[in-house]
Amino acid sequence: MILNAGIFPNVSFSAFIPYRYILNEKVLFRGQNDNQYEGGLYSREAYGIGDIILQMSYQLNPLKGHFPVLIGAGVKLANGKINAVDKYDNRISDNLQVGSGSVDPVFSLYTNEPIGSFMFSTGAFTRISSRENIYGYKYGNELHALTNLDYIESDLFFGGVQLYYLLTTRDTYQYGKIARDRGGKSVFFSAKMGSKITDDFDLEIIFQKPVHQDLNESQLTSSYSIQIGTLYRFTL
Repeated sequence: MILNAGIFPNVSFSAFIPYRYILNEKVLFRGQNDNQYEGGLYSREAYGIGDIILQMSYQLNPLKGHFPVLIGAGVKLANGKINAVDKYDNRISDNLQVGSGSVDPVFSLYTNEPIGSFMFSTGAFTRISSRENIYGYKYGNELHALTNLDYIESDLFFGGVQLYYLLTTRDTYQYGKIARDRGGKSVFFSAKMGSKITDDFDLEIIFQKPVHQDLNESQLTSSYSIQIGTLYRFTL
């Protein structure tokens, strides 16, 4: 869920409140896990509210009506739970937890420009990991960059395409030891389609497919992902 409110002219406040459901399944060999010695399907799951991001943004208009620039700075909280356990009551891996366990600064830069019946937009978002959590695990820094071209002419339907770049540095655990299977570069292409169900309520579906991935060691990747989102506008 994203909350956004204007505070002063050119100044806005936003809050990103994610709900995460993480399911990891793998097949164990006989003897691989003492709790499930015979092997078979082993599932781990975690769910709940993840780390909330709070951000203040300021809009600049250096080109006088074209390409307004939105500069944001804020903080990622550590409210997400980091103590999910498997069915044998063993704490699951940090990268499968819904929270990170650390408070980190975040920064963003965004601009857009209408072009006929389309809206062109581009932006970047970064998270800088400032410290380890109580278990000695530290998530790698992240850089997200995206470019969108959206059709905005219709009062009922909208859609577009997106190119999304993600750079993640390696995580570390046990106070500095490198997590070999974390970090890398990815480029995703997305097709978006949505409907303005009412004047205040939008529904959007995003189909995302990786087109380039250069990841460290043996990371699992998905062939595609489908995201469903909603937007509700309200006034105070």
